[in-house]
Amino acid sequence: MKKIFLAAVICMFSSALFAQLSSPVNFGLHAGLVSTKADTDMSGIKEKADNGMMLGAFLRINLNKWYVQPELNYVSRKSQLEISGDSYDIKTKSLDIPILLGYKIIKLPAFKLRAFAGPVASFKIDDSFSKTFKEEYGDPSFKNAVWNAKVGAGVDVWKLTLDVDYEFGLTDVSSEFLKKNKMVNVTLGFKIF
Repeated sequence: MKKIFLAAVICMFSSALFAQLSSPVNFGLHAGLVSTKADTDMSGIKEKADNGMMLGAFLRINLNKWYVQPELNYVSRKSQLEISGDSYDIKTKSLDIPILLGYKIIKLPAFKLRAFAGPVASFKIDDSFSKTFKEEYGDPSFKNAVWNAKVGAGVDVWKLTLDVDYEFGLTDVSSEFLKKNKMVNVTLGFKIF
């Protein structure tokens, strides 16, 4: 009798767990590392990638093997420009809103392998150049909003998510010499429900 009762409890717990894992809507928080490389069209300038960070939230709407994932992310980016042997830092802070369309390549109850792509609207909060750059080259202004796109892959294990993506600019970030950014993002998240 005890074995039957124990088996029934395990089955009920497993059913509840798997029902929760396959919910049609997931909400979660994620954070990660952002490696950004500025792009210019001027000769004699070397662009170098530098690391920043990202904090945000996501909503995943599951449609069988497909899903739509809008996000709201605070992103702090850094990159460097090297001109005539001198290095200058560029820092930007933005509010990014990606709308991703994804496909679950492998879909098991507690494990998923995903691929995704989509546009990103990026709204400037703040930007800064190093003081010596401003003294020598002026103070270029960043656009208030730019469009990017991203493609990537992710893994879900139970409630944890790990995403790696490549993000590239569709519009120039500055009306002066800075062009489209190139970014690699690595994020770790947790699905709250």
